[in-house]
Amino acid sequence: MSTRSFIAKQIGKDAYLTVYCHSDGYLTHNGALLLDCYNTPDQVDELLKLGDLSFLAESLHPNPDYPHSFDYGERQQGVTVAYGRDRGDKDVTARKMTMAQLDDPNNWTAYVYIFTQENKWKYFAAGHSGEGLRDVAEDLEAAYSAYGIRRPQGYYGVITDSLVEQVKATKNAESMEMTEDAQSEPSGPVLSM
Repeated sequence: MSTRSFIAKQIGKDAYLTVYCHSDGYLTHNGALLLDCYNTPDQVDELLKLGDLSFLAESLHPNPDYPHSFDYGERQQGVTVAYGRDRGDKDVTARKMTMAQLDDPNNWTAYVYIFTQENKWKYFAAGHSGEGLRDVAEDLEAAYSAYGIRRPQGYYGVITDSLVEQVKATKNAESMEMTEDAQSEPSGPVLSM
């Protein structure tokens, strides 16, 4: 089952230019990608120009030397898949919505991400806009902190037990290297004769 989301840019008091994203709309995937890869007005505008998305990834632009389409066998790794560009769908352009429309329980989305007029990514779980917009960066940090780790650079996905173990093992290995380096350096001045 897909975790559907809306990705929007606030363009007025109660106006949001919005696209639909079918897959991986949860905080540690789409939220993290938006925060890391689409964090300026120009980047958000470029993302919204693609229209509705099947899948959000680190890049919007496929390498023209290789195939990239909606078909799984022809998707380029790390490239966003858009319904219009990659499958030829019509009527999938970004549309203006109100907060009530974004939060309508009949739209089948689980999360709504909004790039605010202050150039910050905020979000809410569908049906909960009345509780206020949550900060993507703060909640991502809290999600990983709950597992006793920091968010790995460039990781976009579910926090699994194996990920937590891997991050902790890497942290321990780095800590051991630092300790070994400190032990190999002289602790006081070296006298020469």
